[in-house]
Amino acid sequence: MTHGGRTLSVMPGIDNPDEIDVIAEDVDGSALLSIVQTGGWSPDGRERARLKRKLATYLRYALEGGMVETYPMLRDRPVVIALMYDQRPPQPILDYWRQRGRATVRDGVTLVVKSLAETEWRA
Repeated sequence: MTHGGRTLSVMPGIDNPDEIDVIAEDVDGSALLSIVQTGGWSPDGRERARLKRKLATYLRYALEGGMVETYPMLRDRPVVIALMYDQRPPQPILDYWRQRGRATVRDGVTLVVKSLAETEWRA
């Protein structure tokens, strides 16, 4: 996949729910954990179960100490989990993400969706 003239490696995405795809410090200082989903989605959103498992992995990592153990500089930072895509997810997936976001905000985790085409990557 190319982005901004650069080639990006394909990430595990929701097909590998036990891996963290990308973790970084965002420009605003928050801990940004990204689920990178490349390729198409089924119109009915049948990927929801895999996305649910992947999100559970991310929440455990962020909230149960794994993230801070690996990246101590992210201690006490706001946590953002981004569902990043190159093809817009179907409405059932977006509805699920929005619904889960209302619950995770109580734990201090914000869920967002971002298009890979509109994302600037910096080393």
